[in-house]
Amino acid sequence: MKKLLFLAVCLLSYTCVNAQIYTAGHMHIVSVDSMSNDSAGCTVWDIIHYNITIDSSYAGETLNIVDTTTGGLIDCSPYVNTTGASPWTITTCSNGRGIFDLNLFSGYAYFQFPPLKVTCGLDTFRYIINMDTLLVTNSCLYDTVQGHVYIDNNTNCINDSGDVGLYPVYPYVYDSLSNYVQHIISPYPTWSATDGYYLYLVQKSWMVDYTIALPPYYAFIFPFSPCFTSPVYSFGVLPQSGVDFPLQCTSLVDVQCNALSPGRVRLHRPFYMQPYVTNTGCDSVSGEMHFIKDHHVIYDPLLSAHPADSVHGDTLIWNYSGLSNLSDSAYWNSFLSDIYLTPDITVVVGDSLCFSGYANLPLTDVNPANNSFSFCLPVVYSFDPNSKEVSPTGIGPEGYIPIGHDTLTYTLHFQNTGSDVAENIKIIDTLDPHINAKSLRVLGTSHNMTPEWLTANVVQFNFNEINLPDSSANEAASHGQVQFSVIVNGSLPVGTPIKNTGYIYFDENAPVVTNTTLNTIDLPSGITRIITSTGIVAYPNPASDQLVVENLDGGEISVLNLNGTVMTKQLVAGSKATIDVTNLPAGVYILKTVSSTNTVTIKFTKY
Repeated sequence: MKKLLFLAVCLLSYTCVNAQIYTAGHMHIVSVDSMSNDSAGCTVWDIIHYNITIDSSYAGETLNIVDTTTGGLIDCSPYVNTTGASPWTITTCSNGRGIFDLNLFSGYAYFQFPPLKVTCGLDTFRYIINMDTLLVTNSCLYDTVQGHVYIDNNTNCINDSGDVGLYPVYPYVYDSLSNYVQHIISPYPTWSATDGYYLYLVQKSWMVDYTIALPPYYAFIFPFSPCFTSPVYSFGVLPQSGVDFPLQCTSLVDVQCNALSPGRVRLHRPFYMQPYVTNTGCDSVSGEMHFIKDHHVIYDPLLSAHPADSVHGDTLIWNYSGLSNLSDSAYWNSFLSDIYLTPDITVVVGDSLCFSGYANLPLTDVNPANNSFSFCLPVVYSFDPNSKEVSPTGIGPEGYIPIGHDTLTYTLHFQNTGSDVAENIKIIDTLDPHINAKSLRVLGTSHNMTPEWLTANVVQFNFNEINLPDSSANEAASHGQVQFSVIVNGSLPVGTPIKNTGYIYFDENAPVVTNTTLNTIDLPSGITRIITSTGIVAYPNPASDQLVVENLDGGEISVLNLNGTVMTKQLVAGSKATIDVTNLPAGVYILKTVSSTNTVTIKFTKY
């Protein structure tokens, strides 16, 4: 019986060593060592099997395998004789240890196992195989990839004097079959802080090709140098040297100050708000951030995750220092506060709670306009907590923004309304094709977050190990947000819609889909559109050559002078029409629309 078990074990692995046999009383133990080399991960495994026979046993008899170091049971024990078999034979679970081929010394693998004690009734064995040495032929081949990751201050794409090595950047290594397989690199890559130098030993015995890439979130921090436009290198052979990543980081300081909020406030319900300061430049800045709360809101420093350093009336003040894109913190260039606020008992539904703030203005700041903020939050009974906002919201339901307005800011709100903690949350956002995807910049986030590009215009925000409590356990802490800005493509025609929707994944649940924001490219600033109570829209006003009319229901449109004389008339088949007013004298006119449902008159100016 023992011989058959030994052979069965050997057939499962590449190499077997001699079994050791222990006999005492009515318990017999055959221990079998086997060694295998995992060709996929290049890891050597030493596996120990225990085949135990109790000569005289009974139903309910128990066998234990104990780790004498910790005193804990291991190896799937306890084992119980449920059938009453006698003799009773147990084949235990495997006890294994793995060592990377790369870490082997002179071809020998040394395995240290915990000392074991095997007990069954009064029969006991101590210190069953706790050390093993195996000679291994290394089946994996390795070679090197080396290069520099640095800020190319003089934009010459050469790592020279005045450039700054980034700390610490470990590029990803993957191939076309395995996608991201970061674990295939050596456990301890060589890296130099002075110039961003790195050296990897890469397994090449089974990889079909090689791609070296920056971590995905670096695309959100540093723009690429003019002579380096892609975050990846691909090649077919090793070794490789000069695999450099020259990046840019402007020396100009741009301090930005704003606050993340739930967007709306529920009556008498506490909520968190996150005032923050960011610096998109690489020169370090320090200063103060001031936040002025609404007088009807109570601030609780004890329940705030990052309370203010000082408070003067309704003004909360924080000191910040060392803000720079060259920081290596979890959120790389932000100082983020987190305060606990509650509307007082005088607040009623329909009120607005208003907040403002600012950061001290550095002398070298290139855009002072974004150093301060102010906004008001409506007080409501209830609302959808998983939502999306855009700023500017624009005019009317179409969200009209003037042509030439280039920046949109999106805020994604989410809340765990489930029945347990949300361990991981991800948000997927597909940018509108009329957005310049490369312009995306993360402005603020309520929790530690790592962004990455899934495709050229699909961004994913990863809140890994966020452990967001559910709303029934802690309503105020069950919320989160992320805010980012994008630039609208230039030369978009009037009437171009720009839409955006977020998909929020709480752990493995189906996505929660937010509302869809809408902005529409409008006329240049200074030229207005007329929006009637019936929804009919006419523009531009004033008009020089053409007048566009939208949201019609067929029928007839005409232009009259102030005396009631019809100057021009035409039939409408659809919902939109264009009237030629080029030949009308300058002055004020009346546009009249007649359909089967209503008649509308609009006054406009011709110049």
